[in-house]
Amino acid sequence: MEFAGDFLYDSPVLGNCYYPRVSSGWYPRHGYLHRSTFDLTFRHRKKYRVASAGIRVREEKASDSDGDMITEWKIDYPVALVTFGIGSFEPHTETMKRKEGDLPVTFFSVPGWLLAIKEDFVVAELQNCLGFFSALFGPYPYPSFAAVYHPRPYGQGLPSLLLLPRSDYAVKQTYAFLAHETSHQWWGDIVAWRSYRDQWLSEGFAEYSGILYTGERDKGKSRKELIRELRDSLKAPPETETGIGKGHVTDIGPLIAGHRLMTRESENAYNTLIYNKGGLVLRMLHFLFMDPQTGNDKAFYDMMGDFVRRHYNGWATTESFLQVASEHFARTPIAQKYRLKDLNWFFAEWVFQAHLPTYRLEYRIEHQPDGSVMLKGTLYQENAPEAWFMPLPLVLRFGKDQSARGTVLANGPQAPVAIKLPGRLAEVELDPDSWVLSEKTSTKEVK
Repeated sequence: MEFAGDFLYDSPVLGNCYYPRVSSGWYPRHGYLHRSTFDLTFRHRKKYRVASAGIRVREEKASDSDGDMITEWKIDYPVALVTFGIGSFEPHTETMKRKEGDLPVTFFSVPGWLLAIKEDFVVAELQNCLGFFSALFGPYPYPSFAAVYHPRPYGQGLPSLLLLPRSDYAVKQTYAFLAHETSHQWWGDIVAWRSYRDQWLSEGFAEYSGILYTGERDKGKSRKELIRELRDSLKAPPETETGIGKGHVTDIGPLIAGHRLMTRESENAYNTLIYNKGGLVLRMLHFLFMDPQTGNDKAFYDMMGDFVRRHYNGWATTESFLQVASEHFARTPIAQKYRLKDLNWFFAEWVFQAHLPTYRLEYRIEHQPDGSVMLKGTLYQENAPEAWFMPLPLVLRFGKDQSARGTVLANGPQAPVAIKLPGRLAEVELDPDSWVLSEKTSTKEVK
């Protein structure tokens, strides 16, 4: 086919750079669930360069014009979407060494006189992100990986090519953003979503992937800050056409409502819930797959890798993810402790409903006739249906850097807690790392 016409975005701020107005709609296609290989040939002015999906197979002068060039890009791997940029780009390429074979990683930047960008920083981060996610979720499958600068205030992670605004500052927001967009190679590209009800599997997974990478990148310094920002956003009021609404964004609807969450009365609901809450729900699953005593979380990454393998080059639904997660969850320490055979309860609560509970542990220390010491109390769960239950992390500290880790079960509005203590108790912390979503989580000793 041939395609021509006024379908390019020409930035009013940065000249000599052109992009499709909408990356998902510049060519005829059969919906986002259909995958194709692509052979793209561009005719463009000699002073410009093309960045597109896959591998550039030729770049030569047009036979009928000294001022024009012909550039051809191919991706022989079936993908759902492709995009491109044409402009005064300067490619910066490094070869990434992998056991699967060398991989060219390129950032198509703009000349320094247009905008001074630290290209070496961007290329290095792209390689770091690729290596990190390949180890967690499975090998990166495409023949190349590239990003092209674009002047719009958002990113896009299409197969083998990212569209990036300026992203060259060594701060937590940059790390999380680049990792988010890179992880879309898995969440959205390798594994697509079936319908709007399943989009949290892409954006929520990418948001949490960004937190995972950033926590590794800066040795955990900003992980708590990023998590707190996401949690706080759920308690923000909805934004409306005429100003600020009442209540909390998290009350507007469940994750499976997808883009229907965003209306004139809730303009910030889609991003806040599908991205932020979606990421935090995946993080809760991360906790449920963890060994609470040792912190070993290999089971979580085994499950996520299996999810990718089962849906490779296809699409997933919330229900198909639930099936994979449930099969793996049944073998975890938390599932065995509480005799849980699947995750139907978890998805019913956190994916198909819209509640934000408050957790409060009130406890006292009792000395028993046999000389032992018990922690006894009540775990309160408020602002949730009566049938709601959720394991929560509990940390007991005994001084001299000694601690014990485990879980307690919030089951209904009130649940009894009784724990035999191995020593003199110094501090009790309920979910100190904010694994479980809540309006507020607290502990109180009752004398």
